[in-house]
Amino acid sequence: MNPHQRETILAGVAGAVLAGLTGRILGVGRWATVVGLTSGLIVGRRGVYDWRSPRGVIAFVADHTWALSTTTSGLIAMGANRLTDAGYEPSLSHRQNRMVYRRGFVLRRGFAVTFGNVVNGAADIDGRFDDSRRELVTVHEETHVWQARIFGPVYPLVYGLWFAGGSVVGMAKWLMSDRSRSLANTIEVHAYYRNPFERHAYGRQGVSTPADSRER
Repeated sequence: MNPHQRETILAGVAGAVLAGLTGRILGVGRWATVVGLTSGLIVGRRGVYDWRSPRGVIAFVADHTWALSTTTSGLIAMGANRLTDAGYEPSLSHRQNRMVYRRGFVLRRGFAVTFGNVVNGAADIDGRFDDSRRELVTVHEETHVWQARIFGPVYPLVYGLWFAGGSVVGMAKWLMSDRSRSLANTIEVHAYYRNPFERHAYGRQGVSTPADSRER
């Protein structure tokens, strides 16, 4: 057995055990074990985690326990990616504790999206993958990856509730304004750009947003 095969098997077993124990607490042990095994085998085969770094070990443990729900969403995203030429990007994935795709399922063209430890849409609309897009992954999307690990199941819940509430607030503000800005733009500012998770990610990236200009 070569080191690559050994890592695949050990990561699969470890993922299954960690996820299974977590799922057992919630009464979904079998489902969680399957998710953990599948995830572990994939990340082991691809050499995703940096096992020599405490950060890499923590990332693996978090992804298969506290952040298991977002890891599940990442597996679903990878399943969808297999239906298209998503373009897996090893240079931003190998030993970097995440899996990055140049294309894949995204919510908006030109915007990358992160599902657990999976980043889709790393390339721009034209398919180019320059230094600015790499920085988008290594700073902005990496922040989202760790937000999911730190906040676990709370992360998608709060993100979704903020988006829904922000949409309502944006619509109300647009109705009460002079409507010089479009409804879509107003909703986007409140539902997306003012989301605390996005503000944190954009802040780390050092990029100003429409929400910043509104506050000046």
